[in-house]
Amino acid sequence: MDFLERMNRAVDYIEARLDGDIDSGDIARITCCGVYQFGRVFAYLVGTPLSEYIRRRRLSMAALELQRGGQKVIDVALKWGYSSPDSFARAFLETHGVTPREARSPGVKLRMYPRISFHISIRGDADMEYRIEEMGAVKCVGVEKNLGRFSFKESAEDWMEAGGELWLFWDEFLDKGANLIIRDKYKLYRPPFWQVGTNVTLPNGDTLIQIGAEARAGEEYPELTRFEIPAHTWAVFTARGTLNQKVHPVTQTLTRVMSEWLPSSGFELFEGMQVEVYGPGDTMKDDYVTELWLPVRKNG
Repeated sequence: MDFLERMNRAVDYIEARLDGDIDSGDIARITCCGVYQFGRVFAYLVGTPLSEYIRRRRLSMAALELQRGGQKVIDVALKWGYSSPDSFARAFLETHGVTPREARSPGVKLRMYPRISFHISIRGDADMEYRIEEMGAVKCVGVEKNLGRFSFKESAEDWMEAGGELWLFWDEFLDKGANLIIRDKYKLYRPPFWQVGTNVTLPNGDTLIQIGAEARAGEEYPELTRFEIPAHTWAVFTARGTLNQKVHPVTQTLTRVMSEWLPSSGFELFEGMQVEVYGPGDTMKDDYVTELWLPVRKNG
């Protein structure tokens, strides 16, 4: 099963549960990628964060029920995830331009946000640089944080704002002690991993973020947290571009990997960790290189 089919199955799952609980961990299992990966690709492909898509779909379905009549506004509000008539009325008015009660009137115009589906579209006008690495476990040190049921911020102007708590964690790492300890005290930034960031979807659906560098055997790092990149087969992609742009180069590359490379590669994603490697150079330059490491296995 290719990734686009998995994305469409994830949409099937979401649509079947619009009036109930939608578990991000289930979405990760359906798509065989992390919650973070799915959210990142979804927002880039659709132009809308997953949480906003779900909100709009629920309000579209609520509008249809109100037009059909026969149900109280409070019952419709509760069914589609709103705990009070006031919060439902505010969200409904923002989306449809009328109140829930006005939506019952004949001739009232409402907005329908349609269900999405994903289709492959390979343009072939840009090369993709990649390699396959067979690698043993890599022991790292740095910092880590559980972001819980992380999702991208709605209506963000750029990737830093969209990342919200995730970017704040990176920003704190870069500007404060851990980065300096790794760089100056232990001098751990070196190839092939330089400065490494990972994200892992935990069994409960939480997103765990880890930032640091490869450790040296036999050395102790009392100020830092240890973590490990597991032994695996990795597809490694070059993401080229300045970080001073609205869309992160890794997000652009990840989207192309999912929609173009995977369907024809003979590989499929293996559930686990996504790794980003930030090497030396000026991150504000158009030719700055970041590497995206994705665990894969051969189809079949």
